[in-house]
Amino acid sequence: MKKIIISLFLAAFLFTLVVPNVSAKDKEYEAIAKHLQTSYQAKKVSIPFMWLARFAVRIVKPAGVKSFSFTMFENLKFSRDSLDSEMQSAMRNSLNPEWIPLLRIRSRDGEQVYAYMRESGKDIKMMLVTINKDEAALVRATFNPDKLADFINNPRIFGVSLSDQNAAQIKSSPPDSTESK
Repeated sequence: MKKIIISLFLAAFLFTLVVPNVSAKDKEYEAIAKHLQTSYQAKKVSIPFMWLARFAVRIVKPAGVKSFSFTMFENLKFSRDSLDSEMQSAMRNSLNPEWIPLLRIRSRDGEQVYAYMRESGKDIKMMLVTINKDEAALVRATFNPDKLADFINNPRIFGVSLSDQNAAQIKSSPPDSTESK
């Protein structure tokens, strides 16, 4: 009986952590995902343990990233001639006017990238859609630009520096002279 109660408590605790993340997704993100699914008959790709990665980012906030959503799609069916204009229209119709287009790339071999951003208090929200052949990726991230700048200047994760300067200092430091004679 004790194991059942502990299991139920743990399940309820995990449910409270995961459900707000799912329901708090941006309507705009969902609108773009729906456009990819309905207009291009795309199928979502299941990514194992994505909920765990999202939870870890929410707790650790690496490089100032506060939250993100990531969805992969496969088996897109579209016309190369109309895809760019359709995606531009879908992005304009899905995103509110606060979103600013940052980047639009259309390569000769059919790859397309659409990036938008908007301010959200002290944070920045980014929306990115990439389409390559019959696959697409949709990413939404919220990050603190000050924390990102700090990370770029001194990249550290869990207190461990990732910068090349520290690695160079370790290599160039003289060996310890406490050897016994």
